[in-house]
Amino acid sequence: MIKQVFAAITCLMVGCGAKSEKLSEAAQAFEEDPSMLGIDSERWSMIIQRSHEGLNLAESQGAKELDYKTRWLLRTDRALKEDALDLVLLRNRLLAMGLLKESDAKATAWPQWIFEPPSAHETPDTLDARLSWVSAQAEKLTAIGCEIGSKKSNEPLFCSVE
Repeated sequence: MIKQVFAAITCLMVGCGAKSEKLSEAAQAFEEDPSMLGIDSERWSMIIQRSHEGLNLAESQGAKELDYKTRWLLRTDRALKEDALDLVLLRNRLLAMGLLKESDAKATAWPQWIFEPPSAHETPDTLDARLSWVSAQAEKLTAIGCEIGSKKSNEPLFCSVE
């Protein structure tokens, strides 16, 4: 009896076998053409890349006059944040290629600092700790592509950078 009452209440709340919710505009468009959402998102990837290429053609305004040490703090912080974001992109590509398990990807806790604008106010100790984090993550993720590149190119030092 309790099961029947529960079923009746559920039926009233959710609807009995009939769709009670209309599809959202995005879901409707996806049903009509599943490729459009992906094409539009990939379009932005290309525009962002082209924007980077455009910036390569411009003369850098440079940072305001900073002393030598401050300029290196800023440069280091910026590079670490770019490295971390590149690791996110590498992780996504490894997942898409089936070379990384989703469970392994979810095990990484991405720190908030990678999303903050570069700053010259971080201490050398903070930057060193961030470098250690990036290095540990990069060793795991880059090993996959470096091994493949080494085998496919027959170049044992494929990822060697000195």
